Formats: sequence, C-alpha cells, structure tokens
Amino acid sequence: MKIDLSGIVPSVVNRKIDLTSLPAVYQGRGSRGMGFFLVIFALIWGGIPGLIFFGMITSSEYDPAMLFILIFPVIGIGILLFGLYNLTFRETIRIDAANVTRESQSIFGYKYWTEPLQRYPGVLQRTERRSGGKNSSSYTLHIVELHHEDKKKRVTLYESRSSDGFRKTWEDYCRQLNKPALEVGKGKMVSRAVEDLDKSVRDLAREGKLAVDFDPRKPPPPGFDLRVDGDQLRVALPKTKNSLIGSLFIMAFAGVFIFIGFGIDDAPVAFGVIGIILLIIIMGGLVWNTISRNVLLIGREQVRILQETPWGETGGSLLNTSEIEGVRIGPVSEGTKQMAVLLVTDHQTRKIGAGLPADSMDWLKRCILAVITRG
Repeated sequence: MKIDLSGIVPSVVNRKIDLTSLPAVYQGRGSRGMGFFLVIFALIWGGIPGLIFFGMITSSEYDPAMLFILIFPVIGIGILLFGLYNLTFRETIRIDAANVTRESQSIFGYKYWTEPLQRYPGVLQRTERRSGGKNSSSYTLHIVELHHEDKKKRVTLYESRSSDGFRKTWEDYCRQLNKPALEVGKGKMVSRAVEDLDKSVRDLAREGKLAVDFDPRKPPPPGFDLRVDGDQLRVALPKTKNSLIGSLFIMAFAGVFIFIGFGIDDAPVAFGVIGIILLIIIMGGLVWNTISRNVLLIGREQVRILQETPWGETGGSLLNTSEIEGVRIGPVSEGTKQMAVLLVTDHQTRKIGAGLPADSMDWLKRCILAVITRG
C-alpha cells in the first residue's frame, strides 16, 4: 500500500494519486492558507458593515434606505462558509482491485460512497481553463480522471498546470487500472483499449482497428491546393480569413491611443507611440494572413508543416508518422469553440486548419489518415 499526502483538494492545482500498487490510499485536505485568508476577509467585509448597521438600528439615525448595507454581511457569510469549508475539509480515497471508496468530512457534514471498479468505463484525459484571479494570468489544468457517468463518483487521479508528461501519465493510469483510455473528440467520447495505447494510427489501420474512409477521386473543398511531390502529397490549406470586426476593434483601440498621445495637449507621447506600434502589429498580421498559408507535406514516414509565402516556404515542424497516435478534430484550446485538426503524439499535439469549415476539416483529417496509413 502507498499513501500519497502530496495533493490537497480543492484549492491546490497539483494532485497525483499513486496507483503503482493496489490498494492505494489518497488523503487530502483543504487549503488552510486560503481558509484563514477567507475567514479574515469575510469578518472584515461583512463584520464591519454589519456592526455599523446594527448601531444605526439601535439609534435614531436609522433610515430604511440604509438596508443596502446588509448586502455586505450577506456576501460575507458566504465567504466565511467557504473559508471554513477549506479549513475543515478532509477526504480519503481508496482504490483497490475491486472497488473505489471515498469519504469526506467538512462543516457541511460527512459523506461516504463506494462503487465497484468495473462500473468505471475508463480513464479520461481532459483540460480545463481556469482564471488566475485579479493579479494572475489564467492557466490550463491538465486532468486525468477515473470516469463515471455519475459526476459525484468521478475521481481526479492527476491534476497539473504543466503539460509535461501529461499523456504518459494518462496512459500509465490506464495500464495500472487496466482501463480503456478515454478522451473527447468532436463532441463525443473516444475510447482506446489498453493494448493499443502506444500504437500509431498506421499500426491500428494495419490491424483493422481503424477504418480510413477517403475517396481520392473526389475534389478537395474550395481553397485547397493538392499536388504530388515525389513520394509525398503536398496539401496547401486555404488562407486564414481575417476577422473584420475584431481587426476594426483593435485598430480603433490603437487609434484612441494615437489620438491621446498626439492630439491632446500635455498627454504623454508614449501613448501615441504605443498606439502606432499596436497598429503596425495589427496591419502586419492582416498582410501576413493575406500573403501566406499553411502547407502540409504528407508522406508515409513523415508529416511536415510549413508556411508558404511569396519568398518561398519558411519555418516548419516535423512529425514522424510512427509516433502519431491520433488524428482527430478538437478545440484549439480549452474553453474556445474554434476547432482544428489535431495530430497527437506522446510528446506534443499539433493543430492544423484552425477556423476552417467543418467539412474542410473533416476532409483534411481523412486525407492525412489515408496517406500515413497506406501500405
């Protein structure tokens, strides 16, 4: 048995339950630092206005219009309860070869449940976009979850802000629990058996576990340019369309800075300089999207991603097809509706064709799969 005391719930971002040997026990608790801060803040936020209001109703200065002051104590009570929850929260999760058990204790009472491990369909990997608060930037949480249809019985096995080793951790949990790997693709759950975790899409196609439906005789969607380049297929994607509303908004924002800097007496010239720089960046981006586009060189052994410009092909990244474990359509980033074709390996996920119409992305996905799995 191994006991991991490193993670705490719910306010710490990093969490890892050690399942290298079963049974495994995880013990967590709320953040004491956060709890003390919230309790003190609640007493100040709600306590002082509450005392003022109590003093007014016991004196001749009371006015019904001052009832709005009560909003501060009401909000303060909510903050106080959340702080006390952090101070008193304790949980124990036990996972063995047959069952998953969780018990927790807080100011809101004691909770306990147990569920047969066989009722969990698999181990899910997902991400969540979180706000960093007033003085911190937002961040992405990478989460591995023992998935269950009942949300209350889902168990977070791993949680980290860093993507380093995330996919390997997910696959390790699948092997340790002998559960399929789950992920959400194009709005539905996609499952992969444990024995197929490290197989490339080419291996899966060879074994008949991946069907590739692509008709090369049909013309590509509008905007694509295809040609055979030696033993590779060269696919030039449609040029990125500029967002007119977004571009106009940012240009107007830059114009305000320029007006303040150069049009208002005694205003810092730095405002105008910042506006000019911002305008140059925006105009440069618009021009670049007009004259350049992404190009894929797809071969059986490698996929190269390049940028086509009037001066030739520049930049580029290279993926070995033997390492590509998935080609699917998914969100560009967590919390956004913009989709792209994702080329997934153990080390990275490359996003291609962001913002293309759904039928164009589907065609591109099928085209890539057809080339890298042939033979």
